[in-house]
Amino acid sequence: MITRVYIDGYNFYYGCLKGTPYKWLDIVKLFENHILCRPEVGAANLHDNGIKYFTAEITDRAAGDPNSVNDQRSYHQAIYHHNKKLSTIKGNYAVDEVKCYKVECDANGDKKDPKDSSKVEVWKLEEKQSDVNVAVEAVYDAITDPDLEQIVFVTNDTDIVPALKKIQTYNALAIRKPIIIGLVTPAKEGTRYRKTNKSLSDLADWTISFIKNSELMNSQLPCRVASKRTVAIKPISWFEHSQEVSEIVEILSASDVLGSIPKAWRWLSSQPIEVSGLPILKDCPANLLDCKQDIADVLMHVKAFSKYKIHNNKTCDVKC
Repeated sequence: MITRVYIDGYNFYYGCLKGTPYKWLDIVKLFENHILCRPEVGAANLHDNGIKYFTAEITDRAAGDPNSVNDQRSYHQAIYHHNKKLSTIKGNYAVDEVKCYKVECDANGDKKDPKDSSKVEVWKLEEKQSDVNVAVEAVYDAITDPDLEQIVFVTNDTDIVPALKKIQTYNALAIRKPIIIGLVTPAKEGTRYRKTNKSLSDLADWTISFIKNSELMNSQLPCRVASKRTVAIKPISWFEHSQEVSEIVEILSASDVLGSIPKAWRWLSSQPIEVSGLPILKDCPANLLDCKQDIADVLMHVKAFSKYKIHNNKTCDVKC
């Protein structure tokens, strides 16, 4: 079945990725190699422009981490250049001052109704337009793409219920072969607090209630994603062993070794060479930064290379 996938990016991030080492996710690989291969899905083939990822760029005013804005931009750049089966559709991130009812108690200690409570000014942080964009794109594709056989929604947001109903209504007209509706709840394996919303699952032909940790782990982008003009690099804080990776990058990017972080990642992404007395690396160093033992082996190579470069630089200075 020719399939398109519509992902609510923020819903997906907070349900599956926040607090995990899997944020540098290859979304196309996740769905092509894992989710769409699940038994409940059947034989699914991803459309050439098969995944639409709906998100918004966070603002400095709302970012809890000063690196969040640049980290998110690096990721968006990476997924944009890595696989053309994915397109990104961006909404807006709004920061507004609003008045809300304060939770107050009466003289007996019972909570007052909102209408009897006072109001206070609060900041409202909101990612806007994604749910609307998901609904509009899915319904538009259902009507205009005669080859489309299956639509998969990746969200747990009931705001898209009207879109599912509209596709069902369109199917009932029998203008074309009915479009199958799939639903993937963006929930981590083992979570108890993010259940599939029944109003969504009742409208779907099949439902996947969570994404496995192994599927996320085996669907990671290369640490360095290069295009003709730009390079996107996985943020160091996104590694599970970020301190160890930081040490490796710091050694390589030193002024008397390679001189910059991009050059350090280029070296880490190159194929390893066998060095006498050092462990044999089974892959390029950048692909060995998720396991502590592999990281230790890479660090030995990095220190040896650093020593070699510094020695050569000093020798060159003397000769010059």
